[in-house]
Amino acid sequence: MKKSKSLGKTLCFVGVALIASFVLLNLILTYFLLIPFSTYLSIRQMKELAVSISDRDDYEDTSFLQYIQELNDDLNTRITIVDRDKNIINTTRLGYYQEGKLGKVSGRYFEANLNAMDSGKTVSWSRTGESTNKVEVRVITKVADNRYAVLSRSYRSLQNATKSALIFELLSGVLLILVSIIVVFFTSRRLVVPIRRMTAVAEHISNMEFDARVEVTTKDELGMLGTSINRMSEHLENNLEMLQNDIEKRKRLVRNLSHEIKSPVAVIMGYADRLKAVISKNPEKAVNYCSVISDECNRINVLVTEMLELSRFEQQMEVLNREDIPAERFFNSVRTHFENTILDREVTYQENYDSQDVFQGDYILLERAVDNLLRNAVGHSGDKNPVIQITGNWNKDYYEIHVYNSGSYIAEEDRENIWDAFTKVDKVRGRGQQGSGVGLTIVREIVDAHGGYYHICNKESGVEITIAIKGK
Repeated sequence: MKKSKSLGKTLCFVGVALIASFVLLNLILTYFLLIPFSTYLSIRQMKELAVSISDRDDYEDTSFLQYIQELNDDLNTRITIVDRDKNIINTTRLGYYQEGKLGKVSGRYFEANLNAMDSGKTVSWSRTGESTNKVEVRVITKVADNRYAVLSRSYRSLQNATKSALIFELLSGVLLILVSIIVVFFTSRRLVVPIRRMTAVAEHISNMEFDARVEVTTKDELGMLGTSINRMSEHLENNLEMLQNDIEKRKRLVRNLSHEIKSPVAVIMGYADRLKAVISKNPEKAVNYCSVISDECNRINVLVTEMLELSRFEQQMEVLNREDIPAERFFNSVRTHFENTILDREVTYQENYDSQDVFQGDYILLERAVDNLLRNAVGHSGDKNPVIQITGNWNKDYYEIHVYNSGSYIAEEDRENIWDAFTKVDKVRGRGQQGSGVGLTIVREIVDAHGGYYHICNKESGVEITIAIKGK
């Protein structure tokens, strides 16, 4: 397996290489540009001096000589004032010229650029001696009528200064690189160590181990990343737990569904076998057998239909069609449908609600939920003449519907499980009772779709189930 590169080493290498590149670039610029740049600055400064000289008119006086001598001492600038015929009027270096004449080099430049200077142009140039390494810079400009200023500077040590600057910058560059190695190392360590910790936590998460957490000590981007990883770990842990619970419920649902289907299938097979033997000898018994088979087939059909409906709810395939529902219309419809389904039983049906109430919800789904509650109440009441009571009332923003049935209580530990499909609670579901076993599960899904809540509680002589929907 190829060894992975270290981010810390990469950061150190890039940081040191970048600083070394800056040091090398500085050395190159110093070697090639220090003298030209110094020359440029000298020419610019001497042109400014020439402008200040042009403001004077005492070029032949001793005061002017004193003035330019001070400039020479302060700025290392030799100044000579000449006329058009190159006669020296005043100068800081009179002894270097021959009997009132400019030197040969100055003379050539003076004559060649005389017309240009008369038109207001300033002439400048520089040269480096091949044997002496002396750098000389000169500026000539017209300062008055028939008066020209010649300014010059010589840098005999500029080459040596450049070498000294190169050596100094090289030594300081080496020191800077050494310091940068230390700084970059600790800086990269400050960045890499938290990343390594986050990597370790991420590795735990990939192995479905959610107990590890990133220690967040800063509020920068790394701190935000660590917080996000911790939050992600918590969400994954919660979702995994929910998924495991859901898988367990699915397994239990499949087992219960298999058991529920197995019973009617066994009955159908048994009566089908008997039907073969009695169909010709005893037609009346054969008709009874066919009736039993038909009932069991209907039972399987109801079971499969409600399972498909439950699956649609769980996958959120049902789209709520919310509307304003008058309480009087809703409870009248529920009562009518209920009375048509219990024609063969003696049931005392009571209802209590405010006929002026209006709540919001999906009318068809809520009617189905309440109908399931009523059928569950009748089927599990345990009384020959059960009392069924339905109540509607507001509880803040929620409209609550209570369905009460007389009969036996429900154990405390069974109250939450009763909402799961095919829950076996002896006091709730008897073997001979009708129903698919998913009625209350469908009720739960309908209430959840409406953003409501549900609960069950034992009353003095029976059980009451409450559902609530956000009705405003």
